[in-house]
Amino acid sequence: MNKFWVVCKQVIRKNIKSPTYIVLLLMPVILLGTIVGIAAIKNHTSETPQIAIVSNNAPLRSALLKSNTKKAYNVSKSITTKNAAETNLAKEKLDGYLTVTVKGGQVSAIYKSRTNGKTVDTTSLQNSLNSLKMQQTAAQLGLSAKQLASLFAPANFKTQSVSYTNGKETAQKDNQQAVNSILAMVVTILIYIFMVSYASLIAQEVATEKGSRIMEILVSSVSPQIQFFAKVTGMFVLILLQVLVTAICGVFGLKYLSGNVQFLKDLDLSHVQPNIIIILVLFFILGITLYTILAAGLGALVSRSDQVSQAVSPLTMVGLAAYGASFVAMNSNTVLIKIGSFIPFLSQSIMPVRYAVGNATIMDAIISLVILAVSIVLVTWFTTRLYANHVLDYSDQKIWKRILKRN
Repeated sequence: MNKFWVVCKQVIRKNIKSPTYIVLLLMPVILLGTIVGIAAIKNHTSETPQIAIVSNNAPLRSALLKSNTKKAYNVSKSITTKNAAETNLAKEKLDGYLTVTVKGGQVSAIYKSRTNGKTVDTTSLQNSLNSLKMQQTAAQLGLSAKQLASLFAPANFKTQSVSYTNGKETAQKDNQQAVNSILAMVVTILIYIFMVSYASLIAQEVATEKGSRIMEILVSSVSPQIQFFAKVTGMFVLILLQVLVTAICGVFGLKYLSGNVQFLKDLDLSHVQPNIIIILVLFFILGITLYTILAAGLGALVSRSDQVSQAVSPLTMVGLAAYGASFVAMNSNTVLIKIGSFIPFLSQSIMPVRYAVGNATIMDAIISLVILAVSIVLVTWFTTRLYANHVLDYSDQKIWKRILKRN
């Protein structure tokens, strides 16, 4: 057992100091810092636009000035003519100006802006103008304010979100599916990043020792099986460390950005159900485990470290295919997607999305997890033999021919 921990610690100590792992570890921190920086800059530079309103109808202009209750823009009240507005726009004292013309009961408006000026939400201007136009028309038709309010009162419209399990309807909160889908896609993206990164890292770890002939010394004192499991365990410690760093960055990022990004303000995480979290975490763990274990065996097939990419590229391509299929599963539930959600090496990306959008039941997810777990056991048995048979194999035979050799 001491030999196991010696190899395990050596893998951790070696990789935690490597530039590749340091970049992987700091990537969430760098990404969070970049996003927070952009949000901070945007908040500091998002000054209220300055505009002017010009009209040949003084009461209408006065009403438009009063309608700016949300302060989406500042209006220069002293500028009342088009010439004055043009002069101030040219001098960059205005970001734009609105010209409102009333002629024969018809109201027309043109908003003119500078290309280098601050952006104005013209929708709010248009809504205010439309509201005033309706009030003007109502007055001409002799309608009271109460009649006008009744005329334009919106219909009572509600939405209900439901899911079906074995034909039984279950009510869900309004944006529960949206939140579940976002979580599933985030986990799918993380699964792909971790799979590709650590599959290459552990394969490189094995190949480097083999190429430097250190492996011959190690095998003489530590059995290949112990080496294999010790290296995989060491790699999982490194993965766990990065998961911890990523989770901390995610929590701090969500806490800060939820008050600065509108999309996150509208995202109610209280709608998240415990079962979706459990399913996503299990697929994350099992998916990365499957790819990491197989990558360790593939690393034993190469003779030199520069052959690692050739050995793991098929595994990476399968991971990429699963990642792409997960996006298809967001809006499709075809036969191929259904089948793929139960196939190991694909299911870790497809099934979480299918379950999140309501195209798979909890039983489907459990069956897929069981199949994935069984496949890990079988792949571990196969990869252990592969590692033991080829860890000292320095032949120039093609990699995939070696897999069939003595296994």
